Amino acid sequence: MKRLRPILFTLFLMLTVGSLSAEVLVSAKEYGVLGLSAAIIDHYFFITDEQLQSMTSEKGGWAPIDYPTLSSILEKNKGTAKMLPGGSGANVIKGMSRLGQKCAVIGKVGSDDKGDYYAQKMKDLGIVPLLEKGDLPTGQAICLITPDGERTFRTYLGASHSLSDLSFDHKIFEKARLFHIEGYQLVDPDLVIRMLKHAKAAGVIISMDLANVEIVRRNKEFIHNILDKYVNILFCNEREAKELTDLLASEACDKLATFCDVAVVTMSERGSWARSGDEKVYMEALSVNTIDTTGAGDLYTSGFLHGYLQGESLRKCAWMGALISAQIVRRIGAEIPQAIWEEIRSTILEEGKAFD
Repeated sequence: MKRLRPILFTLFLMLTVGSLSAEVLVSAKEYGVLGLSAAIIDHYFFITDEQLQSMTSEKGGWAPIDYPTLSSILEKNKGTAKMLPGGSGANVIKGMSRLGQKCAVIGKVGSDDKGDYYAQKMKDLGIVPLLEKGDLPTGQAICLITPDGERTFRTYLGASHSLSDLSFDHKIFEKARLFHIEGYQLVDPDLVIRMLKHAKAAGVIISMDLANVEIVRRNKEFIHNILDKYVNILFCNEREAKELTDLLASEACDKLATFCDVAVVTMSERGSWARSGDEKVYMEALSVNTIDTTGAGDLYTSGFLHGYLQGESLRKCAWMGALISAQIVRRIGAEIPQAIWEEIRSTILEEGKAFD
């Protein structure tokens, strides 16, 4: 498959960041997958369609809120939310770590208990948390889940999106295998360009997702400007693809693949399209009972990228993405239990042979 090739070595990365603790630097281990992500704490709430309509007319959207609003919502609904460490890019990294990749995540948290909680959760998952501590509180998101499993976000960005002054040594990219950047970072073009230039100069494979249709709407020109120059692998859902190209999923995938080595367009329960050069595949979604779609795209990306780094075919990469995505929508939040990950790895080994 064109440009989908195995990378047969694991190299060392080291990071020197002013605000990182000595403990993190000492504990930094070998890793080859590096992600830039908002280090967000997610709070999950179930609401009715009527309740959502009273707040917004766009289901599945995203909008920022201030800290007093966040605090008010959490106080009024104390004890009713499920809390998990999130962030789109971090979700991708968590999935890849569970699949056996050695990973690290770059970001920023507040100097508060939520920041400590987030860093510890990353460590618990075997991920090196390359996290600065900022002056603002740790970012937190309210995730509103309607009966159809769709989620709508309201987010206090806080320290987690105050990354313009992020201090990092560009040498972190020199021996990385892959750098993944979440689309939510597109709101800070200077940071994104800075990261992408260093990653490209180091010869790192660069993957990016488009995060959310509103992000695409607000940053369309910037996205077009960076795709051809920097991005090797692009992930988006059909709404984001439509906003960017004004085309339906299959045709949008074709269009986007002219800018990148690989383009992937997901369509929820209707499957996904992936294209690399002249090769194009459709992968059906697995039929499951959907409870919450949070993290579905992120975990699809985890599976696809893991297959990519293993040198798998385009079809198998898409199947691995669909397999893991089907597991995440069956539960609340972007976390899959360890026992299920063991089943996923076994399924990849056994059923994945059909794609070899």
